[in-house]
Formats: sequence, structure tokens, C-alpha cells
Amino acid sequence: MRTKTIRPFRILSAILVAVFVTLSCTRHQAGDGVTLPDFQQRRLAALRALEKTPSDRIQPIRLEVRTTAEQRAGVRRIRIRGHQIISDSDYSFAGYSLGPGSPESSLTAIASDLADAFLSQAALQGVPVDSLGVSITSRRDSVPPAVRIVHPHNLLYTIYVKSPATDTQLEEIRLLAEQHSPAFNIASVRQAVSGDIDYVQTPWDLTFEPPYQPGLREYLKYKRAALLARSGRRQAADSNRRNPAGEPSQRQPDTANLPAAQEPQPQLDRLHVEIDPVSGARKVHIRHFNFIHDHSPLYAGQDLGPSSLEHQLGALTSCITHITEIQAASREITLDTLYVTAEALYDPRAGRPGFEDIPAWPYDIHYTVHYRSPHSYDEIVALRDAVEAVCPIYNLFLSEQKIEGRIVRDNPDAYRLHPQFYYHYKD
Repeated sequence: MRTKTIRPFRILSAILVAVFVTLSCTRHQAGDGVTLPDFQQRRLAALRALEKTPSDRIQPIRLEVRTTAEQRAGVRRIRIRGHQIISDSDYSFAGYSLGPGSPESSLTAIASDLADAFLSQAALQGVPVDSLGVSITSRRDSVPPAVRIVHPHNLLYTIYVKSPATDTQLEEIRLLAEQHSPAFNIASVRQAVSGDIDYVQTPWDLTFEPPYQPGLREYLKYKRAALLARSGRRQAADSNRRNPAGEPSQRQPDTANLPAAQEPQPQLDRLHVEIDPVSGARKVHIRHFNFIHDHSPLYAGQDLGPSSLEHQLGALTSCITHITEIQAASREITLDTLYVTAEALYDPRAGRPGFEDIPAWPYDIHYTVHYRSPHSYDEIVALRDAVEAVCPIYNLFLSEQKIEGRIVRDNPDAYRLHPQFYYHYKD
């Protein structure tokens, strides 16, 4: 009779599979019972530990981001430490809609930070939160401004929360969240932003045959064509709205004094953030794009994604990059390479004794635009100045926003129209 030999590696494989299955089941069973109040306890422990840490053992955190305009696509690739986010424009701007735009990313970073600050303040106040989501929108002006505003403004955020707390408690926590949200204060407090130019002149003639030559100059030709097409469509639309005398054919309705029942209905929530109850990470939904914001272990996070502050700084570099593409195409400025770097400091000691004058939000914000172009330095300086004049997020940082907030009870799944694309809740 032949004896069957069991090889050692088969025994080892069987043991590893058994261990893996056991750990997976244990993790799954543990995850099923984890709630957001459980994470609040971990966040509270992290905050208390940070409070007890002597100030001389805490250093300012340097935030660093870089956005590169990809060569023949013009797509903006945002790199934040080990994380990457793609930002892109739609087809009418010669984009591919591969990622969200900079303004919507910037606003959602504010919503993400508000959600995080609300959860922390609720933990510090001993108020359990069962679920939490925040949406944000930029509303139409009830009275048209006298001067064109190039940045998102007239902002409203909505906190959707399930909690046994009273309405008064939740409103107090909302106000505390505004006070302690760094991204909220970046937008609501006027910031100082400095910039530099890194310029290297390149030859006018192509040094290599396509496709080996960097293709950004080719992309800008398509960008210019798209801009001219948009301008033509806009002029045609404007002429259709005017009568033969040159007057507007229809008077735009004045919504300033309309009763509440006649006010324009709000659009579906396109920019929404919700907090994962197990990890505490923020799930960011911008239209049909999804990201993760998270913290380092300093705040009980796992670094699953960039922080909302880093993403906010990344939105600044992405916006400067895109507006540079637009202005270069409009002015017929040839660019061979374009990328923008930015950095800022954030000090967790802000408000402590001896650090009362330190802002509780990122400061010393500085960006550098790196150009490689055959044009003269003076032309590049003029290009940079034109970008700063109209860049939405740059001007958002420089301006002082009034941001309103409200609280809506519950966060029912039944009101979600599609979890992958956008969220909408009934008031």
C-alpha cells in the first residue's frame, strides 16, 4: 500500500488560509458593531493626548503640494505626499472631465473640514453623533454685484446629522466647528498669499520630432480653439437675449424680495462629504468623483488620504495651473512645461499660551509657478499677473467670505438618489 506524503508547504498554506479566514471573519464581525460614537472616543483620546503634549514637543506642520499640467492632455495632476488627485475641465475647455474642477474641490474641502471639526467638537462636548454628512453650495446672488466676482462666494453649507442631542446643543457645536475648522477660516478670513516665478527659456524650434517633443504647446492650440468656440457661443447667446435696440429682451427676475415660497429651489447636492463610522475618514463626493480625506494618527486617523487642508492647498495650485493654461492659450503664449508648487504652515499649538498670535489655520501660504517657455521673462510676468487677476481660488484666499450654515436632522439613506454620484436630502 502506497503512503501519501503531505508536503510541508501544503501544511503551511493550509495554516495561512485558516488564519486569514479567521482574521477576516473577526475583523468583519468587529466592523459590523463599530459605530461613529466609537470613533468619537478614539478621536477624543487623541485630542486629549495632544492637549497634554508639551508645546516644545510639537512642531508646525508643513503642507506641501504640487500640480503638474500633463503634456498633451493638459490634465492637472495634484500630488500630496503619497496621494494623488486628478483635476480636469470639461470638453468645452478642451478637457476630458477626468476629475473635478478646482472651485468645487475647494468648496468640498471646506465641507470636509467642517464635518471633521463638528465631530471633534461633539466629542469634546460629550455629544454622541450617529451619522454625519455635510454639503456645500455657492448660491446665486440675490442682487447682482456691481463688480464681477471671479471666485466662489455666497456660500451655504448644510450639516446632516443623526444625534440624540438637542437642537440647541447641535447649534452650539456647529458654531464651535466654524471656529475650529482651519479650512473654513481660510475662506472666511482674508489670507496673505505670496508667489514666485521659476522661469527657464526654451528654444522656439522643436528640438525633437513629435511625439518626443513635450506636447504642452500642442495642447494649448486645442485650448485656444475651445476658448474661441466658447466665446462665439456666448456672444451668440447674448445677441439672442437682446432686442433690436440693444436692450435685454427679458428682464432677469429680481429674487431679492421674493417670499420664501417663490425663491428659486436649490439644486441637488453635488458637493457632499460623509464620515465613515469605522475609520473616521471623510468620503468626499464631487459629482461622480470620489475621494478620501483623512488624518494622521495624531488625530486618530490612518492617513488613508490627504487632509482637507492639503486638498484645499492642492485646489489652489490646480486652479493656478488651469487659469495659466487658459491665459496662455488666450494670449498665444507657448509653454513647454508648467507646474505649480505651494506650501504653507499649520501649527497645532495655535491658541496655547505663548502661541495666541498664531493663526488656527494654514499661514505663510506661498506658491511658485514653474514655466518653461520660449517667450521672454517680461511676457511670463504679464501672464502670471493676468492669472492672479482672475484665478478663482487665489482670489477666494485673498477675499473674506461670509459663509452661512444650517443643521438638518437625520441623514436617511432613503433620500439618496444615487450613492455614487450625488446626495440629496429633504429638509
